[in-house]
Amino acid sequence: MTHHNDIVRDSFTTQAKAFAANPWVTDEERIHRLVAAARLKGDERVLDIATGPGYIAEAIARSAREVIGLDLTDAMLSIARERTQQRGISNVSFRIGDALNLPFESEEFDLVVSRLALHHVQNPLQALREMTRVLRHGGTVLIEDLFASEHPDRAAYHDRWEILRDPSHVRAIPLSELLQLFRNAGLEIECVTTHDDLTPEVERWLATTQTPPDRAAEVRRLLKEDSLHDLSGTRPFHDATGQLHFHARTAILAGRRFR
Repeated sequence: MTHHNDIVRDSFTTQAKAFAANPWVTDEERIHRLVAAARLKGDERVLDIATGPGYIAEAIARSAREVIGLDLTDAMLSIARERTQQRGISNVSFRIGDALNLPFESEEFDLVVSRLALHHVQNPLQALREMTRVLRHGGTVLIEDLFASEHPDRAAYHDRWEILRDPSHVRAIPLSELLQLFRNAGLEIECVTTHDDLTPEVERWLATTQTPPDRAAEVRRLLKEDSLHDLSGTRPFHDATGQLHFHARTAILAGRRFR
């Protein structure tokens, strides 16, 4: 385990309960959209990496043979186990593990899925290569994650306030680079969709990670500047009640292992 893994574990231990209750995680329409992209037939063995509170693992388990949810954080896995046990879902299990060194043999799974996690990974290519390694020939890697501006200065501005809010954030990856990562991991892109309907309310977003007051104030300042001068592409805005939001642009990418 690396130092960065310790940062991720500390961050998501702190925010586990709040994270599990947030609408950007629990939204059933968004969950259904990702699961639909998997095109499940019912006989798949599935690995859900960075499963967190297990919403994706649970949803996929309803349409697959078996699901294993993997995460670095015990606190998250405890929530996932409790939720699925309460719902009587018997074909899903959970275990600790690192996306950069998956504890599985090669070609064990028909589908590997991960949601809103790649931006927390220091070496996303290694993570995707590990996903591909444990995938059977003809299987699918399915990723949903934030994506950044194609313009480096704008992407850096975005990452600046993301990292202030949550030190486990490494980097939101531009869409063109995500496509290159899939190619370099040996995957054939089958489908790409982008969405801008995830608009976190900033105060709840900051409260989820228990961001210290000085850092939270700087995040607000940077977002205010962003709203005035369009500095990142996330288009911060105020809703009808005056609450500040931003567009967390996301992409869903499906890639097939062809060799």
